[in-house]
Amino acid sequence: MTRRASVTMVELESQDAATMEVASAKHVTATVALRVGAAVASLAAAVLVVTNRQERWGVEVNFTMFDVWVAFVATNFFCTAYSLLTAIFVKKLLGKRWLHTVDQLVVNLQTAATAGAGAIGSVAMWGNKTSGWYAVCRLYRRYCDVGAVALALSFAAFLSLGSACALSRYPRTPARH
Repeated sequence: MTRRASVTMVELESQDAATMEVASAKHVTATVALRVGAAVASLAAAVLVVTNRQERWGVEVNFTMFDVWVAFVATNFFCTAYSLLTAIFVKKLLGKRWLHTVDQLVVNLQTAATAGAGAIGSVAMWGNKTSGWYAVCRLYRRYCDVGAVALALSFAAFLSLGSACALSRYPRTPARH
């Protein structure tokens, strides 16, 4: 005599289709605030880098001299647009299962752009004697300081959008009485 165990599938609260339909007002407000914060920080970072120039002894430095800074600017403008669009339509989007996946993609792009620019900024700041790179920030201090502020803003955008990404995975529903 063999006894068969019955296995039942238990859905997690985050997987239940009924809970994905409507998010609470507080959840929507928090998500909109995080996405707008990410948009503002990303836009500020991109504008700072685009407008950042310094000339010394007839040599001007700007972001177009380094491909990583061009990618940084493009990614931050993209993050700005994405964050604003998703903030505007957040009530319609929070129930969509694909939102979290796209959020993760944009967060990873923002992270890669910030990390790449930070790595080049680090070499510019301290140099690398082994490879023969000199610390150019000694000569172009203002340019490097503005770049550091842009990196900090981009990191703030990453944190803000990363938090919004976490909220898109587990939308809160209004309490049922």
